[in-house]
Amino acid sequence: MKDYPLYKKIIFVLTLIIFLLNGFYWRFLGIESCQALTIEEERAMGKKFKLELDKHLELTKNQSIQGYIDRAGKNITSQIENKLFDFNFYIYKSSDPNAFAIPAGYIYISTGLITLAENEAELAGVLSHEIGHVMARHIAERIEKESKLNIATLAAILAGVFLGGGQASGAVGAFSIATAQTLSLKYSRENEEEADRLGINYLTKAGYDGSGMIGFLKKLKRHRLESFQVPPYLLTHPEVEKRIDYLDLMLMRLPKQGQSENNVDNLRIIQAKVIVDTWTTKNAVDHFKSSLESNPKRLDLIYGLALANKKLGDYDQAIKGFKMALTIHPEDGEILRELGICYLSEGKTENAAQSLKKSVAINEKDKDAWYNLGRVYQENGNFQEAIESYQRVKRLDTDFVDVYYNLGVVYGKKGLLGDAHQNFGIFFKLKGKLDSALFHFNKALEYYGKDTEERRKILKEVEEIQKNKK
Repeated sequence: MKDYPLYKKIIFVLTLIIFLLNGFYWRFLGIESCQALTIEEERAMGKKFKLELDKHLELTKNQSIQGYIDRAGKNITSQIENKLFDFNFYIYKSSDPNAFAIPAGYIYISTGLITLAENEAELAGVLSHEIGHVMARHIAERIEKESKLNIATLAAILAGVFLGGGQASGAVGAFSIATAQTLSLKYSRENEEEADRLGINYLTKAGYDGSGMIGFLKKLKRHRLESFQVPPYLLTHPEVEKRIDYLDLMLMRLPKQGQSENNVDNLRIIQAKVIVDTWTTKNAVDHFKSSLESNPKRLDLIYGLALANKKLGDYDQAIKGFKMALTIHPEDGEILRELGICYLSEGKTENAAQSLKKSVAINEKDKDAWYNLGRVYQENGNFQEAIESYQRVKRLDTDFVDVYYNLGVVYGKKGLLGDAHQNFGIFFKLKGKLDSALFHFNKALEYYGKDTEERRKILKEVEEIQKNKK
């Protein structure tokens, strides 16, 4: 979270509280009164809540973790007829197990909740319950009935975030928890039962074991007793014992479904990535080493330790770990990619090329593997092959920032200066350095004739930047 000077924080919060207490907040969100929200009004509100949340939550940038949650979420939402909203799932970094929904189908899940789950059915159970709240429009209902409480609470939340001392992670956790409470704490028992009823139906129709939802609630209850604290997810969804009893009764009436294939192993790999992504590197290394003592052949622990050693910069140990992981799962494109990146970091370009070529052969849509294969070619002076690999990355992800810089360098090495400056221009534009972007776009124009398509593209970029600067 950004660290603003104290006087600016105070001015911001005082202004915000006055703003809220004078009743302008809902008009800011597009709501003129506390009457029932239309679907369009809830969509507009959801977008604005999301913009505020994104300023304060640190979202994971790991595409593999995000992709896993997106797939689980899509498995559930694909069972819903007449979806009211487009569902979007976000993972934020917090050790507290928590999940919450904001208006219009934006669902947030903490990394702590992911690591607490034992299988995908438990994780999917949490998502399905939050989806149930969204589909039943409970959030809009709470806002309609308790707008005064929400306004005051939101002011207090933001005051706590901007003025609170301690570590930023604590402030982020407080914000996310309290925001969920603002929208969810006053859910009635009927709301909870409806969300559970809808959620468990979505869950079982998606092929998950419905007991996953119950199992996770029991785990949270145990977590509460062992730590003498109430997990945030239980704060926002009270009366856990009654929910467990109600779900038990519901599950007896539903047809038995099996868990999704391999979901335990897949989840463990994701949990290993979450640990490397969110823990301190030393703590992650210690955790995996300790766990491997009793489970020396578990793929997720071997892979997790290798990832942690890579992050630590201990490439020798990382390479040993990835090689060991490949003895268990020899056709894993991600492991091959990570092994190739380690070889490249050690200057072993032949080994790197071998691993990365195998990786893209297994998964031709792995942009990180293509990017690093391009780096190998670039380092070896194979500039045309490097360009082809980088162009693959661009086709897979036009916002992959670093690839434009590398293309600029490689085109320059080949003497294609128009292409070089054009790619440098895109790189600096994406970085927000508009003066540097303009310089390179203008230089690129010197190398293209008046009626060329590339010149028209560059002039359009120049025009857009000049408008933004004004």
